[in-house]
This record gives sequence, structure tokens and C-alpha cells, in this order.
Amino acid sequence: MEMLKEYSGVVTALVTVVAALGALGLWAINAQVTPEISRLEARIDVHETLLRRIDRKLDASVKDAKERFDRFERTMDARFERIDARFESIDARFESIDARFERFDGEIKTIRNDIKTILLRLPQNVEAG
Repeated sequence: MEMLKEYSGVVTALVTVVAALGALGLWAINAQVTPEISRLEARIDVHETLLRRIDRKLDASVKDAKERFDRFERTMDARFERIDARFESIDARFESIDARFERFDGEIKTIRNDIKTILLRLPQNVEAG
């Protein structure tokens, strides 16, 4: 019987230790872990807020860059249209210049033929032959 008393004393001590450890565990959770979780949640909220701000700024920057590029593209398109119009007018000028050269060439041929005709009609010097 004496052994049973000792055994029951050991079991009681063991249950007391387990209960104390359980209470210590609950205290640790309430005193240490829960506040740390709360701090971490607060930090996560802060970082999420910062991330949303960064996303908004990036979206605004992308939108601004796209608008600038679109304006640049419209400006360049307008400039190229003006340049194309200038080239078309230059091409028209070259065509008129070509027509003038053809007319001058025809006039030069006519003058050449007239000079040949005049030279053929001139009396030939007998001594020159």
C-alpha cells in the first residue's frame, strides 16, 4: 500500500507539472505570441497599404507614359504627313523640271537643225574646199 501512496504521489506531481506547463503555455501564448501576431498583422496591413500606394503610383506613371507616347506618336505622324506632302511637291517639281529639260532638249535640237539648215544654205567658199 505504501507503494500505491508513492505511485499516487508521483502521478499527482506529474499531473501538477503537466497542468503547470499547460498554464505556462497558455500564459506564453497570451503574453508573448498573441501580441507578436498582432504586431505582425499590423505590419502586414502597413505593407499592404504601401503596396496599394505603389500600385496606384505605378498605374499613374504607366498611364502618363502611355499618354506621352501617344502624343509623341501623333506628333511624329503629323510630321511625317507634312514631310510626305513636301516630298510629293518636290516630286511634282522634278516632273516639271524634267518636262522643261525635255522642252529645252527639243528646242536645242530644233536650233541645231536650223543651224545645219542655215549652214547648208550658205554659199560655200570655193577656196575652202
